[in-house]
Amino acid sequence: MGDRANFGFRDHKEDILFVYGHWAGYNMLEQLANALVHARPRWNDEAYATRICVSQLVNSEWDRETGWGLTINTIADNEHKIPVVDWKKQTVTLYEEDLQTVVFSMGIQEFSDKYSSQLVMV
Repeated sequence: MGDRANFGFRDHKEDILFVYGHWAGYNMLEQLANALVHARPRWNDEAYATRICVSQLVNSEWDRETGWGLTINTIADNEHKIPVVDWKKQTVTLYEEDLQTVVFSMGIQEFSDKYSSQLVMV
């Protein structure tokens, strides 16, 4: 059992780093928005922003053998629609599992404002 979800981070070369969370489906958009809020000072630096977001998503579970995974351009086991952050376009797009069908797309700031439960002073 699980609540499997993937979070995507697209770089300037159009590659996508997917972060797989075995139990990450619950409130997944809020989790991503909270991670983006923490990364806000680096939204224009994809390497740092991606690292901050991944660190926030995985949180204190880095030393666990299971629970989280990373893939490039391939989603892992999944049970939800897939949000993809595009640093170049400064957008978050929610896709169906086919990664072609767009559910919605909005700016990173708009997405953070709508879904985040955190206020972080930067």
